[in-house]
Amino acid sequence: HPTQQVLIARRPAKGLLGGMWEFPNGRVDGEPALELETVIERGYHLEVRVTDPLGVVKHAYTHFRVTEYVYLCEAISIKGQENLEWVEFVQLADYPMGKIDRQIAGLARAKTLGTL
Repeated sequence: HPTQQVLIARRPAKGLLGGMWEFPNGRVDGEPALELETVIERGYHLEVRVTDPLGVVKHAYTHFRVTEYVYLCEAISIKGQENLEWVEFVQLADYPMGKIDRQIAGLARAKTLGTL
């Protein structure tokens, strides 16, 4: 297989999962596929094009629940590199991530390497 890279972002040092790495994401109020491009650009100064749905990941923390709708996206332009890093799938194990992002990595790897 050709080298497959994914873009990950470092979370702020303070707060939930501080300093850990995650896939670019954002909170949407309506249809995730339609709003995702806008919230990613706003939150990361990253222009993407949504290409394929990968699945849904749910997780319960102590005081709240999270449902993430996961999409494969193509990076069009990155206006700010701060806290963003391109890594190969095999390198993801070297980056501390929360459980949700580990599940997303599995979905993305399966899709891009054709093992779904």
